[in-house]
Amino acid sequence: MPASPDAPPRLRALPLLLALVALQWLLVANPGYFSHDELQWGARADVAGWADLPWVSWTDVGTFQWRPLTFNLWLVVSHASFGWPQAMHLLWVAMGSAVALALGSLLQRVDASAAVARGAALLFALGPYAAYVHGWVGTLADLLWVGAALALAHALVTLHARGAAPVVAAAVAFAFTALGLLAKEAALAIPALLGLAWCLQRGRPVGLAAVIGSGVAAVLYLALRFDTLMTPAEASTYAISPGSAPRNWATYWLFPLRPAAFEATGTWLASAKHLVLASVLLLALVAAIAWRAPRRALALVVGGSLALAPALPLAFPANQYGYGFWAWVVACLALAWPALGRAGRGLVLFLALVTTWHGVNVQREMQRVGGKQAVFQPALVQALAAHDGELRLLTPARDEWIYRRLSHEVPAWRGAAIGDRVRWVEADEAADYRVAEDGALVAP
Repeated sequence: MPASPDAPPRLRALPLLLALVALQWLLVANPGYFSHDELQWGARADVAGWADLPWVSWTDVGTFQWRPLTFNLWLVVSHASFGWPQAMHLLWVAMGSAVALALGSLLQRVDASAAVARGAALLFALGPYAAYVHGWVGTLADLLWVGAALALAHALVTLHARGAAPVVAAAVAFAFTALGLLAKEAALAIPALLGLAWCLQRGRPVGLAAVIGSGVAAVLYLALRFDTLMTPAEASTYAISPGSAPRNWATYWLFPLRPAAFEATGTWLASAKHLVLASVLLLALVAAIAWRAPRRALALVVGGSLALAPALPLAFPANQYGYGFWAWVVACLALAWPALGRAGRGLVLFLALVTTWHGVNVQREMQRVGGKQAVFQPALVQALAAHDGELRLLTPARDEWIYRRLSHEVPAWRGAAIGDRVRWVEADEAADYRVAEDGALVAP
């Protein structure tokens, strides 16, 4: 029976979810992996049975990367399906599509039209930040904390509609924020975003209670972990560099408008003209929204900055920290859409086209790297098995970063040891093998 014209938009959730997965098929069909992180966890999970998995402690708060929810779930998934990369990628894309669907349905619940909400879900999932997170198996933490934040937002909308007591909202906010923090420290942005939302909604009691409950969870987390978080290894990507915050802030805003960049660090490789043009377009976007809906513009700029706040002092601006930021930006654009004039909407559509093009480029690069890994890792362990001692490898200059990542502190590949036996050499040094364009090892 055909659906009634008045059928609620939620009945279209399944077709939208399937469309989101289909539009990310380049990621699903990826035959390999992206980096050493998932290879390391795959090796950890390569044990005889579930009881033998090396579970991560839920109480060792002194560990720098204390993400017990993420790491224990990662062990489970890796043990079950690491040998079939496409299954892992399908799961990640499905989870990411569910996050996008949750964002779209939340926008519907706060008065966005069905068409705008569906467009927002698509824009989010097909953007460069989401393509990176959905395509790299090393980003489970980001899927979990952003998913927890959206689940909290849905819960608060429901509690407000039902006239729930503020104490219930506080407890729910505490629980979901704690869940996000067990996944990743980036969830510290949740209470700040709730606070901004409460201010913009002119002080609803349920909103204030949620801010307090979420804030308590964040304060307890920091009381336990602040000293540890402030002392990362100097050479790690988590090194603290407060002076980098302004540049990182600009990087995360500009990166979606730099379609040729695969990672955020490549944003600044663009020409000065390109960077100026991207900056002008962003300023024009904020101005167009501010002219018609100043509170939406405030939410966009301030909320986007708060979503990024936990990552801004880091020395290295990693793509995955832009995942929650991108969700917030897309939500603000969707909510501002009804107030925009023709010129403003045209600008939003143009920027949506650019960011989607960028997202497709990220998907393509993820698949390119995965294709090389699927050839390289088996060739590497075969060469190591036939070679005594250190194995000297020469890599193509363009893809050096790929192979260095794929051999960095990876203990084994499907039971075959790798360890520290790989040494990368320069073109003028003796090599045992050269890495070919497709990832195979050939005579130098």
